[in-house]
Amino acid sequence: MTPQEARALVAALPEAREHWLTKTVEGMQARAVWLTGSLGRGQADEWSDVDLIVVGGSPHLDDALVTTDRPGNGPIGGGHIGALYDIGPLTLWADWYLWPSHEPAPSDARLLRGNGDQGIVDLSESLDRIGRGRPRPHPDRDAFALAMLPLAAKFIARGVDDKAASMAVMLGAPPDMAALDGLRTVFSSIKGHDKIRILVDRYLQVVEALTRH
Repeated sequence: MTPQEARALVAALPEAREHWLTKTVEGMQARAVWLTGSLGRGQADEWSDVDLIVVGGSPHLDDALVTTDRPGNGPIGGGHIGALYDIGPLTLWADWYLWPSHEPAPSDARLLRGNGDQGIVDLSESLDRIGRGRPRPHPDRDAFALAMLPLAAKFIARGVDDKAASMAVMLGAPPDMAALDGLRTVFSSIKGHDKIRILVDRYLQVVEALTRH
């Protein structure tokens, strides 16, 4: 992949992400859906993922490529599900926070539909105050690695190689490897999941084209 091709794919991401977000939220059944994270704060870039808080409903997972049930990332009495989607140019990661109905939404969240109360502390502080669920390992290590690889690669694209390298090691890469080489090593060890492998490989190719030329 050439740098020009890679830049074109990245440039198309914000519009594709907005289209996915609008369509997804419109089709949901929930008392309230809030947008948080960098998008909710108006600080997103092309690489930003989507962080959604769902109150009195369920996340949209029908067309997810892979999901990760990680209660340790969400509030007690609710939960957290991460999901990887194919939105056209590249994949998109969404963090779904299943929010207890009696708790106010974080102060850095923006209401997309429904109604509800908003608190005075941000997402991180809200989770600390409510308490987080009990962490547990993902049952399919290869599927989990495929979900995490684009998340790690975007840090390389942003110039935060140390964070990407630590994620690569967490996924099984040797600790003495450069971040992108470590992610490639993890990717090469994954078996099956052919459709997702193709999409994740394209994501890695984009980051390689942008950072190695």
